Amino acid sequence: MSEWKIPERELAIKLEGEFEGAELVCKLDVSIGTFVELQKLSSNAETIIESYRNFGDNILLDWNFKNKDGFALTPDGAGMLQLPPAVAISILGAWTTQASGNPIDSDKTLNDGNMSEAESTKKVKK
Repeated sequence: MSEWKIPERELAIKLEGEFEGAELVCKLDVSIGTFVELQKLSSNAETIIESYRNFGDNILLDWNFKNKDGFALTPDGAGMLQLPPAVAISILGAWTTQASGNPIDSDKTLNDGNMSEAESTKKVKK
């Protein structure tokens, strides 16, 4: 049996609507343990803040976000906690949709989770 290397893909997210212009890059491929832990933290009112901090520190790689004074926000847990709720929720929701294998703007149905890489990811623009 030949070896198979677990991918380490990145995901570029461009927010739309009133958040148009906001762009970020994050890890797409994380362990199932990391994914489930983040979901668990997100679903509990007592740990939801920790879920955003965890996302920022362990999954978020870069973004173009600045505060109202024009200073860059660090792409980490502390930066995530400075965002307005609607922006932070949009980011975590978009990432969760992609990381779970159910891509944003997809009109394809999941067939027992079996999708090709092209169907389940968007190319990272650099």
